[in-house]
Amino acid sequence: RSGGLDHSYRSDRGSDSGEMVEIFHSQDLKLKWDQSIDSSDWLEDKNEHCAVYHQVQKRIWPAAQRDFVYESHKERLGDGEHPDWIVCNVSCDHPQAPSDKYCRAKVEIVFYCQTIVTGDPLFRENIQCKIFYSSQIDPGGWVPVSAVKAAATREYPKFIKNIGTFAQEYVKDQKIKF
Repeated sequence: RSGGLDHSYRSDRGSDSGEMVEIFHSQDLKLKWDQSIDSSDWLEDKNEHCAVYHQVQKRIWPAAQRDFVYESHKERLGDGEHPDWIVCNVSCDHPQAPSDKYCRAKVEIVFYCQTIVTGDPLFRENIQCKIFYSSQIDPGGWVPVSAVKAAATREYPKFIKNIGTFAQEYVKDQKIKF
């Protein structure tokens, strides 16, 4: 029922993969850069890298307002000096978020980031974060596949640009963490 697997790529200077993944994974930060979210509530911690959230999307008229409940897992990949990071969000059910108020969507999302260092890694202008975003979304209810594909084609590049722009501004005066 979804529009299939959709993806987007981007490369941004000035932030590393760990910082970018933290901005994507943190619900407090996500509400500052993702304009499609109406609300996002923490429901449960599974462990230090995994939590369950209930997110309500802003209504896009004339469609019904949608929500989804998902487990979000953040993981460092590798032990190198500049490790890759990944966040996987997968829909789940949770007793604290009944599906009776909104049209319940289902998601499978991968947000993968890789740090590239060119030159002295002590300077942000020498750090680049390559982002790969992939998702499969079933919006629930009745939405034509062509509409889901059209929305993804239009919105994913904006979404990736927003997080990249926010990250550059958010980390510019911070010490590089890796």
